Amino acid sequence: MQIKSFYIQSIPKQLLIGFFIGLWLFLFLFFVEPFDMYQLEPNERSFAALGYSIVGVLTYVIVIPMQKILYNIGHSWSLLKEILLLVSLLVISGITSFLFFKFILLPNEPNTYDFGFFFSQRVFPTVLLMLPVMIFLRWIFGDKTQMETLTAVPKEQSIVIKGENKAEVLHLKDAELVFIESANNYVKVHYLLQNELKNELFRTKISVLQKEFPFLLKTHRSFLINPIHFLEWKRESSQSILLLKPNVTEIPVSKTYKKALVAKFINPAE
Repeated sequence: MQIKSFYIQSIPKQLLIGFFIGLWLFLFLFFVEPFDMYQLEPNERSFAALGYSIVGVLTYVIVIPMQKILYNIGHSWSLLKEILLLVSLLVISGITSFLFFKFILLPNEPNTYDFGFFFSQRVFPTVLLMLPVMIFLRWIFGDKTQMETLTAVPKEQSIVIKGENKAEVLHLKDAELVFIESANNYVKVHYLLQNELKNELFRTKISVLQKEFPFLLKTHRSFLINPIHFLEWKRESSQSILLLKPNVTEIPVSKTYKKALVAKFINPAE
């Protein structure tokens, strides 16, 4: 079932959220007069409230492309990515607010706060007060998608293996593909069908399938294996061999790929 996500693809919606954040910040600073705002003259107080609200809008605008970059990693949005975005907002707002305070609001005041005090006693509390509003706005304007969590189990992916002939098509789930071996101008695809090991020939190259399905591991110039079917190592004289489930299939391992495979499967045998 699709639910509301905090990811927002629409730029106009993002800008609208930035506007609401700026408006909320202006009203809060102007009418509540938190911290030492009350010590400012009326015109200075208005200027400060307007300046900080503009800083808030600009900060949110700055992180819009950052959100896109995070989403492109896996093409999904998760709780971890939302937290990273909010932390980025906090850090950037702290820096930009301090620059406004130091060099625009009070440029000639020598005894102003340092960054540490300003961030912990001014920026952080304000952001905490704004956080519920910002989260609510991001949820309201968020895209409809399947929201991932930190403990979400990834869905099993489907793959399609094709040969040069149009009739050569095989639809599988990732876990059903066991291994692929080269056979002259063909490849033999070994897969599970109702827990039985089957195989089919396709007119294509093993290098092509390696590029299409990067989760497969190369053990030999003529073999690709699905690592989830690894069972154990076997050694025959100088030849290293991998055993795959479910039929204890022997797969040769060349010296070129042995070191990487040993590291992958954490096997002590050399």
